Amino acid sequence: MTRHFFSEGAQERFSQARFDAIRTLGRIANEEHCQFMLVCGDAFESNQVDRKTVARTLEALRDVPVPVYLLAGNHDPLNAASVYRSSTFVERKPPHVHVIEHANPFQAADGLEIVGAPWMSKRPVANPVEEALKALSPAERSHTHLCRAWCG
Repeated sequence: MTRHFFSEGAQERFSQARFDAIRTLGRIANEEHCQFMLVCGDAFESNQVDRKTVARTLEALRDVPVPVYLLAGNHDPLNAASVYRSSTFVERKPPHVHVIEHANPFQAADGLEIVGAPWMSKRPVANPVEEALKALSPAERSHTHLCRAWCG
């Protein structure tokens, strides 16, 4: 959610609340004995996020005690200008934070595979979920949960 219409002080409080929410989700994940966290689409409001925001986001994610999987959405697609490919993100990303960059199934936890459907552009010509499903064999489809970010 963009916040350009907020006053300067309100913008900072809004931003801080977002970083606090990441830490709160991490605390809940720990309390609930979660094996990982999955953010399906639009972790960032755009690919033109300033470096300070990216750095503060990664700082907050560093405090999350479980693996974190980020799936690009329509606001932060995995194109050439992707925030996930920025030098700030790449250099400061904690080792337990992973960007799902393709639809290949991967094991996120014992007995659980994730098939991501990341947005590769702001306006894809095909539904990323349908494309991910086409690539799976029938046996894989019956044993795999498809995580998607289709904000249409």
